[in-house]
Amino acid sequence: MAVWVAFLRGINVGGNRKLPMAELRSLCEEAGLTDVRTYIASGNLVFSSTMRSSAKVRELIEQRIEEHFGFPVVVVVRTPKQLREVVDGLPFDDADHAHVSFMVSGSERAATEELQEALINDARLEVVGDHAYLLVPNGLGQGFLRPGADRKFGKVGTVRNWRTVGKVLAMAEGD
Repeated sequence: MAVWVAFLRGINVGGNRKLPMAELRSLCEEAGLTDVRTYIASGNLVFSSTMRSSAKVRELIEQRIEEHFGFPVVVVVRTPKQLREVVDGLPFDDADHAHVSFMVSGSERAATEELQEALINDARLEVVGDHAYLLVPNGLGQGFLRPGADRKFGKVGTVRNWRTVGKVLAMAEGD
C-alpha cells in the first residue's frame, strides 16, 4: 500500500462548494482508499491505496467528488516524500508567513511564474518544480498581488499555509 496526500482546490470557501470532510472520507473509503484522514475543512487528505500512479489517484478522487457533490474539484496528489522535499526546501527564513501553492500542470507553473512582476507589499514568490513558495510578510489579509493578478493566482494550484503543510506531512509520515 502506498501512502498519498491530496489537496483539494477551492472547496468550503465563503460558503461555496461545500464539501463536508466526513462525507469526503466516506466517499474515498467507498472508492477503495484506506486509512483516510482529513485535516481541517479546506480539503487536505492523507490515505493509503494500492494504486501506484498519482494521476490515477487524482482522477479517481476528482471523478467521485463530481459524481457525488455535483461540481468539479481539482485535486493535487503528492507522496509523503514529495511533501517532505517541499518542507525541506523552504527558501525563506520566515515560516510564519510562508505558504505553498501545489500545482498540477506545466501551464499552472508558467502562469504562476508570470505573477512575479505583480507582487506587492514585499511579497516573494519562488516556483520550484510542481509547487511555488509564497512569502507574505504582511499576511494574506493585505494584498500581495496587484489588482487583477489576484484573480489569476486563485486559478493556479491550491495554496496552503505553512502550518497546514507541516501538519499534513506529519500525518502522512505517521506522526
